[in-house]
Amino acid sequence: MTPESTTHLLIAGSRDATAEMLTYARRAVRRAHQLGWTILVGDNPLGVDRSVVQECRRLKAKVVVAGTAPFPRNGGCRHGAFVQVTRDLYRGADGTLLGGYSVRDRWMVDNCQRALFVWNGCSRGTKAGYAYAMQRGKTADLVTFSGYPSLDPHLSR
Repeated sequence: MTPESTTHLLIAGSRDATAEMLTYARRAVRRAHQLGWTILVGDNPLGVDRSVVQECRRLKAKVVVAGTAPFPRNGGCRHGAFVQVTRDLYRGADGTLLGGYSVRDRWMVDNCQRALFVWNGCSRGTKAGYAYAMQRGKTADLVTFSGYPSLDPHLSR
């Protein structure tokens, strides 16, 4: 009998996301769920992270939400897992601690087999996450949406 392996797909993206970007992220969640994959996502209460978590809740998809606080800022998923990533896991080349979000993003990249970055064309964090994934030899896609992003209309409610 061979042990069953699970593919972990990181879905990350811009906080300032267009409706088209959020739709794309939700479609990616649905496809990963169909394949039986586990989704890794950040805990940002805005943009792509929020949309991915909402779709994971709706589908009851396998999910791990990662954040720097002791609780997921976007509510997380009761049926999934939450991991608090501590800053002391990663340091810059000069030995100083990296920022909390950089550490969280690197942890997610290091714990996935595949990564999807939904980018608005200007978010430095999303672009840095993709660059780190490539540096680590991960299978990663950077999907770029053109035009200046407008805020998700659901956020104003």
